[in-house]
Amino acid sequence: MRRTIVIGGGIAGLASAALLAQEGHAVTLLEQNASLGGRAGIHREAGFTFDTGPSWYLMPEVFDHLFDLTGAPNPLELIDLDPAYRIFPQPAGASAASTPLDVPAGRTRVLDLFDRLEPGSRDRVAAYLDSASRTYRLALDHFLYTTFSTPAGFTHPQVLSGLGELMELLSTSMQERINRTVDHPVARQILGYPAVFLGTRPETAPAMYHLMSHLDLVDGVRYPAGGMHTLITAIAARARDLGVTIRTEAEVVSLTHEPGRLPARKPQLTEVLARTRHGLEAFAADAVVAACDLHHLETRLLPRKLQTRPASSWRRADPGMGALVLLLGVEGRLDKLAHHNLLFTSNWEKNFDAIYRDRRIPDPASLYVCAPSRTDPTLAPAGCENLFVLVPWPADASLHAHSPDVQAGAQAAIEQIAQWTGHPDLAGRLRVRRVIAPADYVRDFHAWSGTALGPANTLMQSIFLRGRVRSAKVANLFYAGAFTAPGVGLPMCVISAENVLKAFRDDRTSGPLPVAEAVGR
Repeated sequence: MRRTIVIGGGIAGLASAALLAQEGHAVTLLEQNASLGGRAGIHREAGFTFDTGPSWYLMPEVFDHLFDLTGAPNPLELIDLDPAYRIFPQPAGASAASTPLDVPAGRTRVLDLFDRLEPGSRDRVAAYLDSASRTYRLALDHFLYTTFSTPAGFTHPQVLSGLGELMELLSTSMQERINRTVDHPVARQILGYPAVFLGTRPETAPAMYHLMSHLDLVDGVRYPAGGMHTLITAIAARARDLGVTIRTEAEVVSLTHEPGRLPARKPQLTEVLARTRHGLEAFAADAVVAACDLHHLETRLLPRKLQTRPASSWRRADPGMGALVLLLGVEGRLDKLAHHNLLFTSNWEKNFDAIYRDRRIPDPASLYVCAPSRTDPTLAPAGCENLFVLVPWPADASLHAHSPDVQAGAQAAIEQIAQWTGHPDLAGRLRVRRVIAPADYVRDFHAWSGTALGPANTLMQSIFLRGRVRSAKVANLFYAGAFTAPGVGLPMCVISAENVLKAFRDDRTSGPLPVAEAVGR
């Protein structure tokens, strides 16, 4: 039985552990924090339950497929959200409230909305969504579930038949594609904001990523009853059922390797050393899956000769965005909010320039407010609301939660939400006010440069350019999570775990593994 150590108890690590245990590996997962989930964590305070990270349940088929591969159905109860989300454009007056706009569930109603915003745009938006749906299917079949160990996926007839459109999508930006589709500023923002899910901006995301509009505008937005952390709990439970040993408060501090015994053989990892509650513990390893921050792994845990990327490549790379996160427990109801809410500044470009070019805190900021208690009252005391607020910020590890600039930014965000959404007394109704800043991501996750999501999904950091699932320098080291293909976000991290399973098998196919083939091997 192969002894496999998984480093990191986020969703990629948990999914990798479950899949490899199902395959017959003896898996031990090491997580440095006291709880599982990584960025998809949970915080409880004063009767409120907060998800601390991802809050959009998109690509449900990815999670269903993961559970199917491990021999169990997805146990989550999903609720369809309608409206999918609510938009609060920046109001014209300095003290005025915004006029909200609901983005409905269902493609036809979405097209109706765009036609109201910009009469005559219906056919152009329909073509945009059709292209987004085709590109999503192409990506799912050939560019997401793959180790890129062979070029076969690029020569598939489905890929070749759409090669012209694909090349255009790779050679133009998402913003260019949007600008050719609609002129209305809010309509452009609806199509462009998903770039934030990719850790980047519409101007630098390849147009290929317009596929994201298939997810929220065509497929729809769902919510797992009990909160997003129920997904983490369910995968962890499945991993334990399959025999995975999960160790929390176990921080990996070094990796022991032995040189290849023959000139053509690569070095191999033999042992993982972790600092635990019992002191330093050594874990023998036949293989290691690094489902952690890759920059930390390579620059702190591996000697230079075994690092996949030189230091110069990290200096050129784009860490994506950081984030100011607020967990707010509110006395009383906030009836003007939907489950998902987006507050859009009118000067979209200035907002993104502040984050990605000038590396400064934007003011005012486009931001996101999740009010899951609007759907699920169990997350807050009776008559109260639970708010998760995410403000895209620079990925700057010097931004500490308790610093005056960060606290001022947090207060500005609260005041902005209060004004724009028409809840002027919000600040005075707070029972809980917890601030999470980029430096906290460094402390809790060893996050490179304080990145909130992982490296940005720019053209040069996408598909096979992002990072392979298997180390080029170490024979038995594999990678999962946001630092490798296919990218950032819960579904992508889950897909990366299946790609780890393929790499262990040396499976070179594209697309999801057939369940009948995977289960019970």
